[in-house]
Amino acid sequence: MRIHRVSLTNYRGVSDCTVEFPDNGVTVIEGDNEVGKTSIPEAVNLILSVPADSGQKAVTAIRPVHRDVRPEVEVEITSGDYRFTYFKRWQRRVGETRLEVTAPSREQLAGREAHDRVKAILNETLDHDLWQALNIEQGTELGQPMLNVPSLGRALDQVAGGAQATDSDDALWDRICDERGKYWTRTGQMNQERKSLADQVDQALASCADLEAQIEAIEDDADKARKLAEAEPELVDTRREAESEEAELRKLWDESNNLRAEVERLEAGHDAALAEHREATGLRREREERIDTERTCREILTTLETEVEQAAPALALAMERKQQTEAALSAAREALSEAQQLADLAGADHDYHRNLISKDLLSERHERVIAAQKDLWEAEEILDSVQVDDKLATLIEKASLDVTSAQAALSASAPTVEATAILALGAHIDGVEVNLGAGEARKTEVVDSWELVVPDVVQVRVQAGSGASDLSTELQAAQERHDRLCSQGGVQDLAEARQKAEARNEAERRQKDAQATIERDLRDLTFEALAQKVNGLEKRTVSYTKDRSETPPLPGDVENAERVASDAESSLGDCQTKFEQCQEEDSQAGEDRQEAERIAAVNAERLNHARTALEQAEKKLQEDRRQQSDNALDETLTAAQAKAREVGNALEKAQEALQAQDPDTIETKLANARDVKARAEQALADNRREQAKLSGRLEAQGGSGLHTQLNDRNSARESVERKRQSAEARAKAAELLHQTFEKHRQNARERYIGPFREKIEELGRIVFGPTFEVELDADLRVAKRTLDKITLDTDQLSVGAREQIGVICRLACAAIVSPGGKGAPVVVDDALGWSDPSRLKSMGAAMHSASKQSQVIVLTCTPGRYAHVGNASVIKLD
Repeated sequence: MRIHRVSLTNYRGVSDCTVEFPDNGVTVIEGDNEVGKTSIPEAVNLILSVPADSGQKAVTAIRPVHRDVRPEVEVEITSGDYRFTYFKRWQRRVGETRLEVTAPSREQLAGREAHDRVKAILNETLDHDLWQALNIEQGTELGQPMLNVPSLGRALDQVAGGAQATDSDDALWDRICDERGKYWTRTGQMNQERKSLADQVDQALASCADLEAQIEAIEDDADKARKLAEAEPELVDTRREAESEEAELRKLWDESNNLRAEVERLEAGHDAALAEHREATGLRREREERIDTERTCREILTTLETEVEQAAPALALAMERKQQTEAALSAAREALSEAQQLADLAGADHDYHRNLISKDLLSERHERVIAAQKDLWEAEEILDSVQVDDKLATLIEKASLDVTSAQAALSASAPTVEATAILALGAHIDGVEVNLGAGEARKTEVVDSWELVVPDVVQVRVQAGSGASDLSTELQAAQERHDRLCSQGGVQDLAEARQKAEARNEAERRQKDAQATIERDLRDLTFEALAQKVNGLEKRTVSYTKDRSETPPLPGDVENAERVASDAESSLGDCQTKFEQCQEEDSQAGEDRQEAERIAAVNAERLNHARTALEQAEKKLQEDRRQQSDNALDETLTAAQAKAREVGNALEKAQEALQAQDPDTIETKLANARDVKARAEQALADNRREQAKLSGRLEAQGGSGLHTQLNDRNSARESVERKRQSAEARAKAAELLHQTFEKHRQNARERYIGPFREKIEELGRIVFGPTFEVELDADLRVAKRTLDKITLDTDQLSVGAREQIGVICRLACAAIVSPGGKGAPVVVDDALGWSDPSRLKSMGAAMHSASKQSQVIVLTCTPGRYAHVGNASVIKLD
């Protein structure tokens, strides 16, 4: 299909717009946002699909909101062998449709007949899936299109050298797919009908199995009832034996309990004896600790008294050293202050002399700026008054030469007439009355014509030739050009023009020199700021000499001032060093005195604590001995030891007797005997209860007719299984036919996918370089891209690379399908927004290559984006 023309009237915000497209190549439609670019492909889709009397939302959306008018669209299209002009005006129930077919034969239709005829033509000649796949709508993600469409398949098959697929082949494949669809889903699973038959078979089998299970359960219940009756006597004997064993073990357990109580009594007595022994041992140990504490406190007090006596001289020496360093620090501080004052004064003197130098330098700059400013004003006055520059002077000189040249040429070619009066007479020359004396002559060059009249005597006319007339015209034109240029420069002739041009050049030179001087001397200052700096330095230097004291005397120049300042700084540094040294010595002496005072205070505190501790230790020891002497504590400890040994021996004998009986084993056996008895009783009760339950169930199921029901359900099951087997046989046959036909289609597809991939790679190498390769999936989409031997899935590529590949695939498809007017146009609406300038340039070359035999329509609000498409036809919308 080819779109030749699209005309829009009253369409959204477009009042009237007509765009014509060439059959092949790229057409770029440029315009600002909301100018109506996107309306063009939208209108083509709308006129081809929506009737003129439709009330759809799509029709309502295209009506202008600011005027009560109806949208109109007219297109001229070639599709297959048909070429037609199609018009629609949308209005609910009364819309207008007109169709004029000009090839292969003329037709004229209107209304619904025209709409239906266009649909029939497009169904016959256009692959609608291809038309949609080659359209890139504005605002949608520019991914890869679904190009597994019939028209591309037929074109690729033909390119690959195979037999061209026909509509009957597609119809047969559709019938095979429909037959397979009766039994299988698209994913190869059983469809609902086959699942239903399978479920019916499973239900029939389950029903039969359920009845068989019920019959088998009845037989199992009868067998269980018989076995339970046979086991009942054995369970009665087991219960009796368990009861006898429990009674014997209970008697042994009572005897061991009595012996255990005796052991517990002896253990309590032994614990009490041990507690008394521990208490006596603790009292004896506490008394020994009191004695050790009193002796230790006495030794510590003696040692501290010695240390305090030895530390006293060090404190006196530290205090004396601190007094000495404080005096030295005070003297150094006074010397540093005097040196600082001298250094400040020397620095101020040095700054004064530097300010004098700066003032002189700035004054010189200020005077140069004033002089340059005066030169600048004079030069600008000359430039304002003189209009002649070198260029105009050159033009005047050339015009003057042209005048001279024209005059010389005219003089050389014009005829010369000379008249001499033999007698005095009056005459008219060129209408002017003149009197000529005897022998007087008049000579002139005849440029155009010349006339001599002697009244009542003779009339002479001389006519110049055509060459002289032309030279005269040239002279007049040259003179006029010369006069116009002189008037433009305000001069009379060439000499004055040269003089004024030289004066202007001199003024321009003075202007540049003055501007350079002003810029050089002002630097980053303004004229006012420079003057303020000069005045400020003048005031500062006068004020300094007025306020400065006479001693020490002011240095005579900047070198002496710098030397005095350097000496003062050196002296200040020495004083600062001496002051810092005295500070360090004073600080260290203070720290030594503080440390000595701290040690003395700590020793005094420790001495007080030691005396207090000794007094407390002596007091506590005396109080303890008054309550109980050391000998009494020893006697109590000995008695507690003897009692603990006696009770411990009795406890040991009782524990040996209890261990000989092994009460834990008796307890375990007794618990087991009780459990065996309870288990035997429970087993006997369960046996009798289960017998009663089975007896009642057998009586209830005796007349239910389960065998008859089983025979009926087996017959129904066999019928359903036959239906399922028949359906499965047909399903396998349909699947086999589908797989066989699909295998041949796949072989054909693998044969023709090569040309499509080659076309994509051919265009892709223009954009990405010579190493560009692709792999296609089952839907003819690019699954992987290889570049510089690196292969990536398309999902891993950047947005710009993905959109470039999307456009390339559409261009490749159009290039294969579209030759000879086939296929459909590629419509690109504001795409490639993520592409860099280099890729845009190469994409333009790819579009140029692909569109030689196909139609590509590009809509954009960014004209530069498609500036590199060589064969593009550009249409600008206002």
